[in-house]
Amino acid sequence: MAKSFRVVLALLALLTGGWLTEARAAAAEPGAAPAGATDTGRAAGSPDALAAPAAVPALPAPGALGLPSLVGPIGLFGLSTAEVGPVHQLRVGLHAEYFSASDLLVDGDSNQRLRGGLAVGFTPHRRLEIFGALLNASNRNDRTRAAADRDPEYLKSYGDLVLGAKGVYRLSPAATLGFELGLKFLAGVSDLSFSPSSTSLWVGPLLTYDLRNTPENLPVRVHLGVNYYLDNSSNLRDLSGLSVNSKEAALFGYGIAPSRLRVALGVDVPLGKETSPIPIDPFLEYHFEYATGSADSSFAAYAPPACGNGAASEPCIDNRDGHWVTLGLRAVVFRGLTADAGVDLRLRSPGFPYGPPLPPYNIVFGLSLPIDLDSVARPRVVTRSVEVPAPPRQGAVSGHVRTPDGAPIAGAIVIVGRHPHANAATDAEGVFTTIQLDPGPVDLQISAPGFESALVQVRVVAGRTEPVTVALVAKPPSASLHGRAIGRDGRGMPATIKVAGQGKTGGIFELRADATGAYSLSLPVGTYRVRAEAPAVPPQETQFDLAANQDKTLDFVWRAGPPVANVTLADGVVKLPQPLRFVGVSAKLAPDAQRLLDAVAGFLNSHPEVRRVEVVAHWDDGLAKEAADTLTQQQAEAVRGYLLGRGIAGDRLVAQGAGSSQPLVPITTPASRLKNRRVELRAR
Repeated sequence: MAKSFRVVLALLALLTGGWLTEARAAAAEPGAAPAGATDTGRAAGSPDALAAPAAVPALPAPGALGLPSLVGPIGLFGLSTAEVGPVHQLRVGLHAEYFSASDLLVDGDSNQRLRGGLAVGFTPHRRLEIFGALLNASNRNDRTRAAADRDPEYLKSYGDLVLGAKGVYRLSPAATLGFELGLKFLAGVSDLSFSPSSTSLWVGPLLTYDLRNTPENLPVRVHLGVNYYLDNSSNLRDLSGLSVNSKEAALFGYGIAPSRLRVALGVDVPLGKETSPIPIDPFLEYHFEYATGSADSSFAAYAPPACGNGAASEPCIDNRDGHWVTLGLRAVVFRGLTADAGVDLRLRSPGFPYGPPLPPYNIVFGLSLPIDLDSVARPRVVTRSVEVPAPPRQGAVSGHVRTPDGAPIAGAIVIVGRHPHANAATDAEGVFTTIQLDPGPVDLQISAPGFESALVQVRVVAGRTEPVTVALVAKPPSASLHGRAIGRDGRGMPATIKVAGQGKTGGIFELRADATGAYSLSLPVGTYRVRAEAPAVPPQETQFDLAANQDKTLDFVWRAGPPVANVTLADGVVKLPQPLRFVGVSAKLAPDAQRLLDAVAGFLNSHPEVRRVEVVAHWDDGLAKEAADTLTQQQAEAVRGYLLGRGIAGDRLVAQGAGSSQPLVPITTPASRLKNRRVELRAR
């Protein structure tokens, strides 16, 4: 009855994630505890743990827990070790194995195998372990089948049962000798009952040497296991009369093999504090098996003298030995629950007459959990007086000030709202820390030269330093614009300056010149259009570019004198009352030409339907072609520039130098030569 009660409590512990306690090492006789049951990684609830601080205990290394192998006894994956675990400890492991390969049993086949097992171990005495496992397997062999092949594609075995016991004896603080006996009851092929004649057994010694218990104190354990496996699996099913391919598939699928000598050598490295907070245990196993039974005559083609005698014969594959290595890793993930994974790698398979081949690889993964049934049945109550310090009443803020790409900003000023004496500045790494502040929300204003300031809110918590990261955006490069509005009387006049373009969010930015006509403003780098408007004069508009740190002067001047009349539009040409002239052979406008262009600007401002004007300058044949082309282009640009300064938009004006290629009249007199020197304003 007491044992049933303990089993029920153990199952409850599995469902609730109960914390195992380490071996009853304090109750064991000195020097009598088996290897792996030392006080390394002692869990909460043990006598030593009572003296520890009131905190969550560190997870023990997997090698200190004693975890079940794939068939039940404490060990690695395929290697049993000379240890039995703490008294009254229950160990449960759930594992799966998988591999898939081609050309494994028969040329051109495809073989997949999936195996699973539930292993359980229990320590009733400090020198004894009893164990068991329930094993299932499913194997699929897909191949091109001959008429004689009678095995099904899927071969499954359910409920193979393993039972056994292990005893240990401590030779020295580091060395432990063990002896193990195990039985494997194979389930019948046709039903779930066991096949008594197919029951197999193994028996043999074990040795574990724990270097943690030597003067070197290294976290390394070495294990050796030797046993003889009396395999009666050949009685599971009568395979006589099957084709060679069918028999090979059945042998592999059901795990039928001859009796054999087995030797295993393993090393594991149980790391606890070295890999905290997740202790791990990497391990390596080497396995050697030697078949002792007689060769199977069904595979005589693989053994001499039937093999190796020519191209028509099969190669000789009749060795009795098989070898493989296992690489594995265990990690304690939560309160003793251990996840593990590994892979078997084939080194050499036995010959076909002495058993089925080894797969090229075999993946193993699963979970294990040791449970101290004593701690579950009789939990300990520990009373401890703990002096709780008074909670702190203030906190602080520590932060990083950086650019959006992560570069630190040194010398940034941090102003703490409502705390004038708590301001701080960042160091060379962009880090700042405030003085102690009262709990609650606090506003931080962060600014630095060349950057836009930022405002963040942080909640200060008593006893903590709240982290904060602030990214400051660099201010766009800027420039300045200034000038005057000058009336026709030569004096400054108040005017409205309208600026549109980059840096102004939608619409037009306006400002008023003062009584002297002066104005000034700062603008981001970019392209702008400026329009000056004043009473009784036509507006002036121009477009320009501002570069970084540029200080641009732009005056708006209304010329003195009466306006020039009779500027008209006819036949797609803006007609002037007199020709536009330049000073000599140059691109400098004559004084009367400036007055004419003032009239043209007024005409264009009052006729928005004229969307485009081509300024085409001509010259006579008195200059070489290249010189005439260059001069007329400069003259056309001069006219365009003057009109731009009088408020005409740049996209309405195009300058073109025609050189001397388009004479208006033949050149026979000085007067005809002057007629060919002209500027045409072609409207579109």
